[in-house]
Amino acid sequence: MTDPNSHRTGQPEADALLDRADTERRAVAELVTINHAEDLVTHVRQADLAAEHQALHERYEQAEAELAAATASGDPARIAGARRVRDEASATCDRAGRTLREELAGLAEAGLRAHRRVAGEDAHRLADRGHRTQGAPAQHPGCRPARRRR
Repeated sequence: MTDPNSHRTGQPEADALLDRADTERRAVAELVTINHAEDLVTHVRQADLAAEHQALHERYEQAEAELAAATASGDPARIAGARRVRDEASATCDRAGRTLREELAGLAEAGLRAHRRVAGEDAHRLADRGHRTQGAPAQHPGCRPARRRR
């Protein structure tokens, strides 16, 4: 294992900057790790929702095929039963499908917000670092402070 102080210069000001850079690198690495974990969970949930939606669609298609077969047979009782099953499958597909699509849209929006948040924090850190090295105020007037995760 390498010594964590091996990249130190022995100059207090330079070492303080190196310490700050190390702290910022760890903070960014933590954000990236959390974001990656959230992405994995989101992708698994999206796959589950897509599978549920596909199953709903397949049930509807099966009911539609049964109605076509019943219609071809000409049996009124079979046609009525198949029509009822098809209508129930259609209603379920509409109702549950809408809920599934809304959740998918919510997951997509949450993912975009998370990526913007991480990108914004990284950009803010870079802008903040650039302004400090130029002797400017610590925060650019156009930058907002990054929000901290709780």
